Amino acid sequence: MSITALIIEAIDLENLVAEIYQQTAELAPSENIAKELVSLSGEERDHANLLRAGRNYQARAPEAFGQARISKEELLEGIKAAQDLLARIENKKLLLPQILGELLELEGRFEKIHLHTLVEIHDESLKKLFQRLAGEDRDHLNRLTRLLELIK
Repeated sequence: MSITALIIEAIDLENLVAEIYQQTAELAPSENIAKELVSLSGEERDHANLLRAGRNYQARAPEAFGQARISKEELLEGIKAAQDLLARIENKKLLLPQILGELLELEGRFEKIHLHTLVEIHDESLKKLFQRLAGEDRDHLNRLTRLLELIK
């Protein structure tokens, strides 16, 4: 899989996770929890936009990027897991605590699926941008843990 194709799949994954957060917000027992989930959804969409910027940068300056650091299979497994979770949410097969628990697990996996770990980056300023992105996923894990404690 080319670097561009890998980034496109990662963009799709971020948009999918954003949709999961959005639909989960509709199940929230309080406005505060719903707002937090909607905020997380927006941040995932921001991540997708950053990855788009990375894809565009890669198209203009391919020398700034090295080899892929994760396999196509690993990325596609993440997408499949997110699609499965979304389908079970849409079919009302999960309760909110179960959804948040699965999101915690998925966010832990997705922390790897950002450009600084997705592919080698030789450009230092671009590398810092995507390291920040991964740091936001660590923050998502903390916020999900807090939400899960609130609803139990």
